[in-house]
Amino acid sequence: GGLGGGGEGGYEQVSDSIVQYQRNVALLEKMARSVGTKNDNSVLQTQYNLQLDVIRQLGTRIEKQLQSQESRLSTLPRTEAVQSRTTHVKLSRDYRLVEQQFKNVQLDVKKKRSLAEARQREIRIEEEEKERRRVNGGGEGSAGDEG
Repeated sequence: GGLGGGGEGGYEQVSDSIVQYQRNVALLEKMARSVGTKNDNSVLQTQYNLQLDVIRQLGTRIEKQLQSQESRLSTLPRTEAVQSRTTHVKLSRDYRLVEQQFKNVQLDVKKKRSLAEARQREIRIEEEEKERRRVNGGGEGSAGDEG
């Protein structure tokens, strides 16, 4: 959007960034729901990883914006500083909340992934067992247990 350097000087930018950040975390949550389901594939994983990058970059930008606003606060006249401080605290809190949400999504996905991987491993082991029994069992019971 346009640069709105109004009375709040620069906080519109921070606010916009946080809104963008929230939107991207929401998108990540949507992707995370498919992890470990039958819709989970390499495309999803690539998209998910790209989304992580986008969010991390946004996060870094917000941190920088908040820091520069913080240092600006010390140069303001008292009354203005008080107002800006309030805005600053609110925006920082908003950001931290979404950041926590972001961390939770990542943890959730890690859990889902490792569960899914464990399940695959079990299936693979069972398959190998079946195969071994078939090879070693010398054809007993192999009539029509196909399918």
